Amino acid sequence: MNLPCLQEVARRKLLWTTCLDFWIEFRASIATLRPFAVKPTHTLAETSTPDGVPLALVEHDGEFYLQAAGTPLQSTFAHNGAAELGRLAAQPFRGARQPRLLLAGLGLGYTLAALREALPQKRAVFQVAEPIPDLPGWHRQHLTTIHPGQLDDPRLIVHREGLPGALRKAEEGFQIMVIDAEGSLPQAGVTDRRGVPHSSFLHRAHSSLKEGGLLAISCQANLHSFERKLQQAGFDVAHELVPTSQKGKQKQCSTIWLARKGAYQKRRSSSGAPKKTSNS
Repeated sequence: MNLPCLQEVARRKLLWTTCLDFWIEFRASIATLRPFAVKPTHTLAETSTPDGVPLALVEHDGEFYLQAAGTPLQSTFAHNGAAELGRLAAQPFRGARQPRLLLAGLGLGYTLAALREALPQKRAVFQVAEPIPDLPGWHRQHLTTIHPGQLDDPRLIVHREGLPGALRKAEEGFQIMVIDAEGSLPQAGVTDRRGVPHSSFLHRAHSSLKEGGLLAISCQANLHSFERKLQQAGFDVAHELVPTSQKGKQKQCSTIWLARKGAYQKRRSSSGAPKKTSNS
């Protein structure tokens, strides 16, 4: 066998030996690798809504999720929309002496927390219509690190019923009414299956607000048709687009509707100075 052939045989033998050694080392390294660590999901509490829908509070990787029949409604990961709903609803009433507000449901507490932070007045009244009896207990047992002491606020009243029942029992009108329809289940007499408030409820909300009061709603509705529904109920309407979450690369937005019942009416005090009456 000539020299070039011997050199080719030697080259191939070296190549095969190298490949075999690499394969052996590769298999050995694969055998020592641990499987990819998937962080577990913990179901902290379960109950059912008055309509029989399964509801669960779930924790995963340090984040909490409120799920209905396995579908997330709200989460601590994407809570900016709920917080902005509360902030925008409270903004016109920062100077009110005794603002009265009604919030539809606790959720994970971000809307209520934003309202309380924006309205620190000692005489403010925060009423929450919560139709799920177990939810306040979940807050006290599992969510204390998110909003410490929130349910112990002496200004807070939690009604164990839905929004229609709370409105029926209200002895006086409200300056603010807040509904996070985007982050909650449809409620009979309030929203349809898509989470859009009924025209009949909008008229009822208008009559339950004091002059100059505000109805703040977070929902995914057709801009023109829902604006028309609010106007037909007697409201002056504006809307805001806010990021649902400040985390993640893809920014989803929530639509917050701000429906005003007229304007603040002023009267003059005995000294002749103008005084607001709609928020006192």
